[in-house]
Amino acid sequence: DQILNKLLYGNLHWLIVEKQLPAKRSIDSGPYSSDQLELLYNERLRPLDVMPYTNVVLAFRNVSDSWELFELYKPYRKARLSVVNIASNYLPAVDRYGSQLIVRRKLVDRRRNLQGFAMPCGTATTSPEYFTGLDDRNDVHDLFTKANFPFIRELMYDLNFTLNMVQLDKVGYKQNGTFSGVMGKFQNRSIELGCLGTLMRTERLEVADFMIVTLIIKSSIIFRQPPLSIVANIFELPFSVGVWACCFALMAIYWMTMIAIRQLTSGERFGAIESLVYIIGTMCQRGCDIVPQFNGTRLLMFSLQLTSFFILTSYSASIVALLQSPSRAIASVGDLVRSPLKAGVMDTSYGRVYYQETQDPDVQELYRKKIKPYGEKAFLEPNEGIGRVKQEMYAYEGELNAAYKVIKETFAPEEVCKLQELEAIKLPPFGIPIVKGSKYRELIRQRLMWQREVGIIKRFNLIWIHQKPQCENLNAGFSSVGVVEMRYLYLFLAVGFLAALATLLAERSWWSGMAKKLKSRTAIIRRKNEA
Repeated sequence: DQILNKLLYGNLHWLIVEKQLPAKRSIDSGPYSSDQLELLYNERLRPLDVMPYTNVVLAFRNVSDSWELFELYKPYRKARLSVVNIASNYLPAVDRYGSQLIVRRKLVDRRRNLQGFAMPCGTATTSPEYFTGLDDRNDVHDLFTKANFPFIRELMYDLNFTLNMVQLDKVGYKQNGTFSGVMGKFQNRSIELGCLGTLMRTERLEVADFMIVTLIIKSSIIFRQPPLSIVANIFELPFSVGVWACCFALMAIYWMTMIAIRQLTSGERFGAIESLVYIIGTMCQRGCDIVPQFNGTRLLMFSLQLTSFFILTSYSASIVALLQSPSRAIASVGDLVRSPLKAGVMDTSYGRVYYQETQDPDVQELYRKKIKPYGEKAFLEPNEGIGRVKQEMYAYEGELNAAYKVIKETFAPEEVCKLQELEAIKLPPFGIPIVKGSKYRELIRQRLMWQREVGIIKRFNLIWIHQKPQCENLNAGFSSVGVVEMRYLYLFLAVGFLAALATLLAERSWWSGMAKKLKSRTAIIRRKNEA
């Protein structure tokens, strides 16, 4: 027994039958027929649950002290017992290294034949109103089901089994110690395999094992950066603080110079008020109907007009560029919360769960301020959410696969360049689940690993997952100037009207007072003259 345990590697169960077989008698011609081995299995091996990838070896000693070794297994519980002859007339003393056993045990392909077993399988369709079949690539809903089913189909052909499929409306989460949906079926052990990919969550390991990562779905917030004119006053951005200070200092120097010329000469028409109005008007490219009397004033006015021309040219060119420039105001989820953009989420079951479970304070604030107050209206379909991103100041969080498909269909190439992404919730990878402790786990896991090695999984991922649209022309297109961009000008215009009206009222009040004083003085002088 010790020799055999050393030769036959692996986790094997041994059953040594004391009754000897006649020399040179095989299992088919000897006293032990298949029916007798089935009876022996039922009596002594059934507690071992001899299923695929459970190694049970039955050893008979011959009269010549050689061994007859048989491996027993069943493809499924109600199948007939399968018997494989590992070695006949085997002598451990002669074959010290067990080469004969190793060669015979390489014939394990037949263990992959499940003989048409109807595998209990569960799947989930969370959006039945859009479901038109497991092969419909135009529908972006339930990608975790559709993109993983080709791997199950390959397993069916590879392992020769069929599906006894149960369809539910959700994958299932744990509530009060009980799972719902497909995970609930795993919990009560009514299904063996999941015909879909599910998120690898910790609590699901209580009822299911995940064999291999088959799919990685990313979920990001897609938005357009708000124009620079929305988040800042573009009319003060062209010049730095130093340049603005130099402009005002230049105006002050010219004003004092013109006042000095007025004081040094006689007959100059430009007084202090006229000079100030002229300087402000010249800096804004406004003319003047007053003609100076002296050449010194004319030369000063010419230099001021030339300087203001170059300043205004640079300022106008910068304004045009800034009107077409996107901002960089949103670089994190926290910036998005503080921005004027509204937000929505793709209508998925895990989206609601992960936003409520997140520990990121910025994501919590995003959910609390921009999603939760709108209730169900904040959960949108991809075509509606991406459409709002295109037309409004809106941020939409959803599966990149669904978002990219809508973007390719509805966005112009230059519009794609304006889109940006932020990752709010990080989804775990998707894997194919199997019931906890399943005897088929190792068999299916190895065949899924084989699918990954030969490129089957990569091929189907490329077929089902839409790739990110490429930015083809970053500088194409232009943005129209609207009321929002001009809001500071309208504000300045309103302030100007109010200031002009206040000045007019002040002047009228002053002139009314002066007229009253003039009348009173005229009346006093008249009375004195009459007296």
